[in-house]
Amino acid sequence: MNVYAINFNTKTFKIEADVHEIEYNNLDEQYEKLVELLNAEGLDVIDYNDDIAILVDDRGFEKKNNPVFEVKTEDNISCQLAGKLLFVRNIYNEESTDFGSITPQDVFHLKNNLLIALTGVLENTL
Repeated sequence: MNVYAINFNTKTFKIEADVHEIEYNNLDEQYEKLVELLNAEGLDVIDYNDDIAILVDDRGFEKKNNPVFEVKTEDNISCQLAGKLLFVRNIYNEESTDFGSITPQDVFHLKNNLLIALTGVLENTL
């Protein structure tokens, strides 16, 4: 599964964007790998649009030196998110919505249309 990650490098003071490939055998292992990639214990899910979700550390505002991003969804909702951001596809099932691989077309769309701003780096945590 491919995920598109956006983060702020505090050493180079640059926003970095990369595609990461994760391999897993079941949904529990997928969740563990996503949480590990976020350097988190849990995650929050924000719908960027119907097809793409943003995954973020559920305790991102509690971690010193985490970047704070303002992201505007395609529904014009502004979100303040702290920490690394992972973009995945929503896979709709009868009983749930799972995470799937981001496509090259999705990455191209995000690079050209994503409204994102670095608003700061956490010095004091909640």
